[in-house]
Amino acid sequence: MKPINNHSFFRSLCGLSCISRLSVEEQCTRDYHRIWDDWAREGTTTENRIQAVRLLKICLDTREPVLNLSLLKLRSLPPLPLHIRELNISNNELISLPENSPLLTELHVNGNNLNILPTLPSQLIKLNISFNRNLSCLPSLPPYLQSLSARFNSLETLPELPSTLTILRIEGNRLTVLPELPHRLQELFVSGNRLQELPEFPQRLKYLKVGENQLRRLSRLPQELLTLDVSNNLLTSLPENIITLPICTNVNISGNPLSTRVLQSLQRLTSSPDYHGPQIYFSMSDGQQNTLHRPLADAVTAWFPENKQS
Repeated sequence: MKPINNHSFFRSLCGLSCISRLSVEEQCTRDYHRIWDDWAREGTTTENRIQAVRLLKICLDTREPVLNLSLLKLRSLPPLPLHIRELNISNNELISLPENSPLLTELHVNGNNLNILPTLPSQLIKLNISFNRNLSCLPSLPPYLQSLSARFNSLETLPELPSTLTILRIEGNRLTVLPELPHRLQELFVSGNRLQELPEFPQRLKYLKVGENQLRRLSRLPQELLTLDVSNNLLTSLPENIITLPICTNVNISGNPLSTRVLQSLQRLTSSPDYHGPQIYFSMSDGQQNTLHRPLADAVTAWFPENKQS
């Protein structure tokens, strides 16, 4: 059987003005079943195509909007029902994807062997493409996307981010720069990349994890942050407003080459009975040794870059 990797045949068939809509739908169903059965017979012994076809037929016959074909060791996909809204094909052995159903709002393809993605459905809201080690670039992102998880791939750049995006998880890639961050973004996880600087932070940001990069400075922090992890970077100074973050905020600055002067001032400040700032985690061994103690009144100025001190 010649493989079919798009839905053009079914779109044209289901759009025909025949004797009745029912007869057209019946013909669509028969053709889907025939193609799926042929596809199942051509599978390798390691693929569980029979189970996949069983799930496909149930989805088509019941008009179920959610289709889960995960963990079936599939190396390819047949044409999928056009009506599905959520598709989970994670943890298979796919190297490419067919044209996706146009109504998809949620797509999970994490844990495969993809090296390229097709054009994504325009209505997509949630996309998980994590753990595809050969994936080095992304196509243009859908305009209404709200959540993007692309962890532990080989991404070197990102396309423009849609204004609707609220969650961005891209840990463990090869990124050296980020595009402008959408103003609605609330969660940014970019640990384990090669970033030397970050764009301006959106004011709605609540979770920021940028550990294991090459950052030398941080810009002013959003005041609604609940988690800040900048561990294991190259920071020598801290943003001025870090001590004004909420008391419930957890801050990890360990593993940075902060001077002993900064660390001692930080230790003295956070241990003061009058301190009501965030919970800050650091190690005194990160800095140099044998520097003089400074009065608490001078502690805050020691946090800032030299050119901001007076």
